[in-house]
Amino acid sequence: MIKPLVFLTIALWSAAPAWAINRCTGADGKTVFQDAPCTGKGEKIEVRPASGNAVQQPLPVVPTSAQPQPAAPPVQPAPKAATPSKSALEVQADQCLAWYRPLLRDPANAYYTEPKFEDKRVLRMTLHATNGFGGFVTKQAACEFDNGKFSADWTKIQAKRLEWGVN
Repeated sequence: MIKPLVFLTIALWSAAPAWAINRCTGADGKTVFQDAPCTGKGEKIEVRPASGNAVQQPLPVVPTSAQPQPAAPPVQPAPKAATPSKSALEVQADQCLAWYRPLLRDPANAYYTEPKFEDKRVLRMTLHATNGFGGFVTKQAACEFDNGKFSADWTKIQAKRLEWGVN
């Protein structure tokens, strides 16, 4: 039973190295490719599977016209999109996030939303970070700024009030 199956498989593999595809031109002038012979005008195209060691044919040399072709104008690079500068609030929120990053499990993926000043000194925002299971969690964070300058000592006090694990 196995011998006939092996011979049949070998016969099928050896009989299938080339396929014919017909390129036919219809009455409307459109070109159609099909496996059946053309009913009207067309030609047969031999298609063979790639063998991996085919010899590359040289490209035909196309003669250039006698008249010189004008040089193409140099391509100007597209202007770079201007990166919008951050507002003072965003700069301060970035400083606050940088302070909280070491306290997070996955600091690289952390980001903040809704930064706003509670008063002129305390910046409150929501931090988003991944937990141990890969999901995002949110937690409130607050930082203090004294005359626009980040205050690490007061921020530590704010973090303790919000139950962050700080020493």
